[in-house]
Amino acid sequence: MTKWLIVTLLSIVIVAAAKPGQDASAEWKKLAGTWRLIDEIDDGTRTPAGLAKKDKLTFDLIGAWKVESDGKIVGEGTATIDPTKKPKTIDYTITKGEAAGTKFLAIYELDGDVFRHCGILNGARPSKFLSEPGSKQILTVFRRQ
Repeated sequence: MTKWLIVTLLSIVIVAAAKPGQDASAEWKKLAGTWRLIDEIDDGTRTPAGLAKKDKLTFDLIGAWKVESDGKIVGEGTATIDPTKKPKTIDYTITKGEAAGTKFLAIYELDGDVFRHCGILNGARPSKFLSEPGSKQILTVFRRQ
């Protein structure tokens, strides 16, 4: 009886541990592809629309990403997501570009062809989708290309 109880408990633990990875895998399938920047507010200041439209973000199926501005790669790295949190979280590790060696901690939401995130370099993860002056938070909105 004890043997079956242990096997049952281990099975429950394995299934519970697998769920976040499965959720993340399904979410990466939704995020994979190229996203065109349509709006950005950095520390309370809106980027002019003409400049914002030059930028795009690309994800692969396992979290590798790159940012291009006017066709030139300006940053890249890896990301991890947790779609089970409220709000969902995404952590970018920057390996190339001006901010290489840092992390950008963000919250995000995905609504069809619109991807929005709000994050900060070297600070506490935002809890709301806001970028007010002095917050050092960056709020961005992308549309699937």
